[in-house]
This record gives sequence, structure tokens and C-alpha cells, in this order.
Amino acid sequence: MNKLKISICAAALYLGMTSCTAVFAQGPIDSANMQIHKIGVLVYSVTDQEVISFRDYLKNYIEECFPDVEFLYSNSITSAEEEMDFIQTVSDEGAEGILSFNSYDLAAEVELCAENEMYYMMASGSVSEEAFASVEDNEYFLGIAGPGSEIEYQAGADMAQFFVDQQAGNEYFILSGGASMENEMHKERTEGILDTLQEAYGVTFDQTSEELSVSPEIVHASAGDLTVCICPGYLDFEAFLTPAQEEYKKDTYPVVMSVLPISEMYNTVRGARLGLIDCYNERNLQLYNEKNLSYLTGKYCSIIGPSFAAMYNAVTGYAADFREDGKAFQLTQGFWTSDSAQDYMEKYALASSIAINAYNYEDLQNVCKVYNPDATLDMLKDLALAYTFEDAQSRRGL
Repeated sequence: MNKLKISICAAALYLGMTSCTAVFAQGPIDSANMQIHKIGVLVYSVTDQEVISFRDYLKNYIEECFPDVEFLYSNSITSAEEEMDFIQTVSDEGAEGILSFNSYDLAAEVELCAENEMYYMMASGSVSEEAFASVEDNEYFLGIAGPGSEIEYQAGADMAQFFVDQQAGNEYFILSGGASMENEMHKERTEGILDTLQEAYGVTFDQTSEELSVSPEIVHASAGDLTVCICPGYLDFEAFLTPAQEEYKKDTYPVVMSVLPISEMYNTVRGARLGLIDCYNERNLQLYNEKNLSYLTGKYCSIIGPSFAAMYNAVTGYAADFREDGKAFQLTQGFWTSDSAQDYMEKYALASSIAINAYNYEDLQNVCKVYNPDATLDMLKDLALAYTFEDAQSRRGL
């Protein structure tokens, strides 16, 4: 039955792409004299499932529905130097903007974009208030779309509370991702997990939650009945994956919580109660069906639609119309959550189908000045904020 549903979603994807192409062909774009707007996409990993789902949406849907757009993807970016090199490279190739999914030095990245007269948008993520304030007046920094620190923190806290309520055990193996490498999202999620566990058990570790979260080395902490092991790093890279695998094998933990996709680490922790902050994709559907995934909270592929619309407005000449009192904007978007296979399947069906997509081309067209001269920043904000599963159902008439 699940294979059938997945096949239906795949068919819907094809129908959705062809139908949107037909509609846009009749829109205001003059295909004979069409200017191609190149947009660089900066990612931290090309094998991360969330990154892959975003790429499918941008390359296989947005490029079809907006024929005047071409996305130029980075390889896996793992350092500030690689980020800067990519920005300059795509600028030299004619890119007009950068959609970024990770940042090592936001101020430097925005400054380089400004030097090249390119727009910069943090497409789905969180940065510190200090980092945002440092660039909010730069006209080439459009803004940020994402949960923000409070929602990121709460995502980790809610996941930890779920396992506490389930009485799943007193030992927790935590994968902290890029928290030690200035990834604000992963840092907040890990702190949320650690704070919630300590509060639930009525204990306090010797080190603060922040210190444990940003540790570049594997670290253990115990107090009372509570024991945690925290492993840092991006699991798509052998340098981080192997130490985490070896550490887990030393002591089998009943609960594993990860603030990023589990990647190949799954083969090692199979059998544990697993919680992920990831995204709605086929891999996690399989984990639920195998009864190895207990809890998931995360994004879905089209949640980045409003970010694209913001960038599209900028590269088509309307950047100034979408400033907030002359400053960059912040769009709030949170997560969907599933604590059962049935709930996951229901949400996944909407997350993965382009024909009935949570954010489709009509939603985006309505907040793009090229297609709707009355589009405003408030309309874009409202669209971004309507990210919930119930909002998406309502837009699609489900």
C-alpha cells in the first residue's frame, strides 16, 4: 500500500510540473526575449536528505514553473573559505543572488555579495540576533526565513520530552551535528534536548548545556539517574561518522536523538528508539514502516517556496519593495511533527506531492510583483507563516 501511495505521489509530481509549465507559459513572461536569472544555492552537504528534497523542489518544480530561473548548486561546503569561493564563482558565472542553507560568517558573505551586486537570502535556517543585526541594513541582504532560535530550541525540547514521557530509558545518545561549527540551528536544538532532560530528571550537569552542545569532541555527562553522550559533526563525512559509530558501540543506548539527518549512522543505532529533527522524505517513511523511528519533527521540501519568492522579487527588480523600514526582513517558519507512522504518512503524502503541494506556484505567484503588482511584504510574511500542515491542507482544499 505504501509503495502504491509513493507511486501516486510520483505521478502527481509529473502532472504538477507539466501543468504549472503550461500555466506560466501563458503568463507575463515573454519567452522569446526572456532573461535568465541565475541564483546560486549554497548547501552544507549534497547527500543530506533535507538538502536533496529542497533541490528536487527548486530544480524539478520551480525551474519548470518559473522558466526564467536557473539554480547553480554548490558542492558540500564545510568551511568559510569554501563558502566565499562559491559565492565569487557563481558571481563570475552571472548569478544575481544566493540562497543559502548554511553560514559560517554571515557578515563576510553578505559583504562579498554586495561587492558583486548580488542578493543574499538565508533560505531556511536560523542565525543569532547579533549576526542578523550586523547585516540587516545592507541592501543586498534580503533577510532570513526559518524557525528562529526559540522554535529551534523548542524542537529539541519537545523531542526530549516525548522520550521522557515514553519512559524509554535513562541513557541518551545525542548527535549534535554542526553545533560545534557555528550552526545556530543545531546548537539551539541540542541545548533544548539537554535542558529538558535535566529538568525532567531534576539534575544539573557539571557543564552547561551550551558548553556540552558546542563541544568539538565527544563528551559524556551524568547526574543522578541521567546519562548522556553527545557526538558532534555532520554524519555525511567519514571524519565524524566513524567516531560516532565507534562511540555508540561501546555502550548501547536505548534512545538516540539527532538534530540532523541520521545518515549512515542508522545502520549502527538500528534497534534503539530513534528521534530525528530532519524532514519529511521517503527515507524516514521507510524508518517509520520498519518501526525504528519513533519521533520526527522537521521541514518539507516546499517550505522554501516563500524564500524563493523573496529572491525572485529581488532579481526581477523589486528588492526595495520588500524591505521592512529599509531593513532586511525575517520570515517565521516552523516544523511539522509526527509521533506515529500513520501521522507521518498523512503528512508525507502532502509534503512529497507537487500536484497538491503545500506551497505551489500559485501561492508563490501571488507574492511576486512580476505576476501580481499588488504583492507586498506583509503578504509574503503571511504566506511564510502559514507553514503548518493545517494551513497547507486549507490552501489545497483538503
